Amino acid sequence: MKIQYTLIAAAIFAACSSNVVADDSNSLIKEQPHQIYHVVKNKSLLETTNQLSNRTGITFKINPANQADVINQKLAAEDWNTALSQLLNGYNYTVVSNKGKINTVVITGLNGNGQNAATTSTKETNFVVVAPDASKKLPTKYKNFNAGSVMSVNLPMDQLANIAIGDDVTLDLPIGQYKVKHDNSVQHDDNSSTWVGYLDEEGKGYRIYLSQGETGVIGNVYTPDGAYNIETVDGQTVVVDIDKSGLTTAGYENDEVHPSENGLTSMNAAAAVDPLATLKAAADTARAAVTALTAQTNDLYAKYTQAITKANNALALANNRNAAAKNAKNQYNAAQAAVTKSPKNATLQANLKAAKQALNSANIALNNAIAAYNLAVKNTVTAQAAYAKKVSELKTAEAKAKTAETAYATELTKAKTAVATNSSTASTTIDLMVLYTTTNQTAAYAKQRIQYLVDVSNQAYKDSGINLKLRLVHTRATSYVENNANAQALSDLASDRGAFAGTAALRNQYGADLVTLFRPLYAQTAGSCGTAYVGFANGSGANAGIGFGTIGDGYSKDALSNYYCGANTFTHEIGHNLGNVHDREYSNVAGKFAYSYAWGINNKFGTIMSYYGPSVMLFSSPNLATQCAGGPCGFAEGDPKASDQVKTINFTTPLIANYRASTVTTPVIQ
Repeated sequence: MKIQYTLIAAAIFAACSSNVVADDSNSLIKEQPHQIYHVVKNKSLLETTNQLSNRTGITFKINPANQADVINQKLAAEDWNTALSQLLNGYNYTVVSNKGKINTVVITGLNGNGQNAATTSTKETNFVVVAPDASKKLPTKYKNFNAGSVMSVNLPMDQLANIAIGDDVTLDLPIGQYKVKHDNSVQHDDNSSTWVGYLDEEGKGYRIYLSQGETGVIGNVYTPDGAYNIETVDGQTVVVDIDKSGLTTAGYENDEVHPSENGLTSMNAAAAVDPLATLKAAADTARAAVTALTAQTNDLYAKYTQAITKANNALALANNRNAAAKNAKNQYNAAQAAVTKSPKNATLQANLKAAKQALNSANIALNNAIAAYNLAVKNTVTAQAAYAKKVSELKTAEAKAKTAETAYATELTKAKTAVATNSSTASTTIDLMVLYTTTNQTAAYAKQRIQYLVDVSNQAYKDSGINLKLRLVHTRATSYVENNANAQALSDLASDRGAFAGTAALRNQYGADLVTLFRPLYAQTAGSCGTAYVGFANGSGANAGIGFGTIGDGYSKDALSNYYCGANTFTHEIGHNLGNVHDREYSNVAGKFAYSYAWGINNKFGTIMSYYGPSVMLFSSPNLATQCAGGPCGFAEGDPKASDQVKTINFTTPLIANYRASTVTTPVIQ
């Protein structure tokens, strides 16, 4: 099942209830999501309707007397009729629609409820006509996008570069004018940079990311009405309304791969580097030996007690037989004495003969009983010795198990302390190497895009409360095929096979903890937006041998051109390497812990690893108590819905950071 969704930045559906304090500068969400959201700041009515016409396809006709009117208005509605009533509050206007679609809006003048007198002219002869601007030709790559979903934009990148962290700037975009607070900036050695901020009046949940580099400006803007891409094509920068574009996400079906599925079991064993997992395995093995020996000891004890019972029974029988033999002896002696007195008495002779036979039988029975008793005693001694030996083995095994368990418990405590430290101190760095293809993307674009996606990922870690920083240590082009299945590409990449031969050596050379293949999306063959090995799958230990993933990015390059993969794909696939999986109902493998799941509610929100949407650029965590649709972004360990990927990543990050020793101080971007 493929659930379609759009990408919304850092919890845009959070805290949407009416009791949100509007002037709280720290609120993640100050403005709840809407189908339509457009802020107008100090724009003339003519400029405002021009923007809205290009967005909507609506033609506006404006009384010339009003075209210069200054508009300051927020449109926040679920349909355009309501939005227009907000925009034109105080104006006389007429809406012309056809089959529910607004075609034309005629603004005849003010209605007199303000300080200005009402305008009564209704003749449209001299009215200013504002229609969608067809003169601005868009790049041909957007020819199949829905009308109004792609708009030219001129971003003041030089001005933004001079904005200090913590300062505000008003951005004039085709989708509205927004006061943006600048809170992060990343400058790269290749002279590309990423500018990060958020819509200050709407809340920190609505982020804007802008990358400037050799191929122009690329980025993403998230507002209360959805997600927008910023793209530069042939020197022209545009804003793409993803929700309105008519595109469908290629999704994440079958993107989480358990290593054994691709025959990497032996690699797993060879590459295991988690001492904690080794200690746990040793403790578990030692305890299992104790359990087995306990069962064996109990079995031998049962046999020993059975032998004692048999010996006691044999002794009782022997005593009984001895008494019977003595009685037979007495009877024989009495019969013999009687014959001695009367030797010719036939009756006495017969009695003596019978007494002798009885004595012989009694002696035989006694001897048999004694033999049985002796055997029972021997068996008891043997059973006792076997039991005593097993008890000794059990005591030794118990001591070994306690030693192993103590060693594991000690290291586990250290690990938990390290995780707690990692959750509250400076970030741990994971070094990343990315190989990229160049059949349907340029090397310049790939390098800038990869740097940008690393920056977006790092912002998501920061916003989620994860002390992890990805460091891009090396990129280079690969001749690997661009349009085969992600699963095959992943297997080839991890196996150093074909065009990927030498990747393992490069990984060692640049000290890359993780390795990723970056290429454009080919929806017909890729299978999904990406594929990655699930690190720590089913609670296993750290494994450098499976630190690999593949990314399909952007709009599909094949016949299925209406599919796309968003900026969150990169963060999502690396999230699998970090030990995380999808929502419980969409995961075919478990992550590191029982709580390493995503969390989402369909049509409300979905965290980064979730199938549900709209997607928020946060990892699941109960500590994000209200950031997801006004509720938690996850549930704590022990809850049936346990979903705490922030805790998972803070645990696994130090382990992954040790996959390879750092070898470079300055990234080598080729």
